[in-house]
Amino acid sequence: MITHKQSRALLLTGMALALPLPAVAEELAVELGGYVAGGVDHYGAFYDEEGASSTTRGVLRNAKLQLELAWGEHWEAELDGGYSIEGDKKEAELGDAYVQYLGDRRFRATLGRFKEPFGLERLTSYSSINTSERSLVTSAFAPGRSTGLQVGQFRKSGTWALGVFTDEPDGGSTRAVTGRVTRAPVRSDAGVLHLGAAASWRDLNDERFQIKDEGEVFSADNVIRSPRFDARDSWLAGLEAAWLSGRLALSAEAMTQSVRRTNGERWQYSGAYLQASLFLTEDQRRYSRGEFKRVKPQHRGGAWELVLRHSAVDLRDRGLGAEASVTAVGLNYYLGKAFQVRVNYLLPEISGNTLMVNPDGDAATVRAVFRF
Repeated sequence: MITHKQSRALLLTGMALALPLPAVAEELAVELGGYVAGGVDHYGAFYDEEGASSTTRGVLRNAKLQLELAWGEHWEAELDGGYSIEGDKKEAELGDAYVQYLGDRRFRATLGRFKEPFGLERLTSYSSINTSERSLVTSAFAPGRSTGLQVGQFRKSGTWALGVFTDEPDGGSTRAVTGRVTRAPVRSDAGVLHLGAAASWRDLNDERFQIKDEGEVFSADNVIRSPRFDARDSWLAGLEAAWLSGRLALSAEAMTQSVRRTNGERWQYSGAYLQASLFLTEDQRRYSRGEFKRVKPQHRGGAWELVLRHSAVDLRDRGLGAEASVTAVGLNYYLGKAFQVRVNYLLPEISGNTLMVNPDGDAATVRAVFRF
């Protein structure tokens, strides 16, 4: 359920939304949309804390309702929320809730709750990625939505964004300064080259810190873990690159995190992924202003896409924590702009500290996504 603190964040954002409205209420444009994503997860003992040899679960990955507003020449806003079901766990969550000022030369100032500017895959909408889940690396390291203020410029040749954030409205105590810069030095009919870098300093307020991840299976247990300790602050850094040429798309990201314990020790973690996708039909992925966009099939019969990704993280330092990787093979089908199916087969590996003596077992996931 949406917590009291999330409700307070929503109220504050609503007040911010209301400030510029009275003078231009007659120009208000409203658009309502969203998507529903659901399917099935099937996995072996690797993904289960108790080592069950086979588990099959139906999941509602997200039922998202999105309200977009625009008024005058310079103001936009978004408010959305989602509802998910994984096994017996049901959860309603506040998504984006922000007001945005659009200035000259593609300048933007954003206030409210939204994704911090970090990571190509993290900033790509779930309805626009081409696997059932984001990579192990993105899930483990890249921050998600926080409440804050961000300024930036988003042009075709490149983008930059810098913001200050906090997760206090969601019940946390982290404060952060996060920034990202991207460039597209090649943009032509022959292809697009994307390069980017991001960094984030995070005040962890001497709270308990641990990275826990379910290894690219939404309904699985958090079986991939780092050591747990009280932490003072951390630095995150990320590099990203992508190449799009016709039906082929390549992307890669590398991330590292340096965490300072309350006793002054520095612990270091890192990870990277490499992903390739190839359309079997005459279609291609789309890119705009530092992000991937939704696929739009060229023909009424739809589009077919093959995906291969290898993702690995090193959460081991001083002989503690796990090293893990996941290799994903996927097949996607897109019918029009509104419907898609994603089928993934996952082969995980883990070493170091593990929950079980001999973790084993692959996974298969199926997702159907319908936009409206």
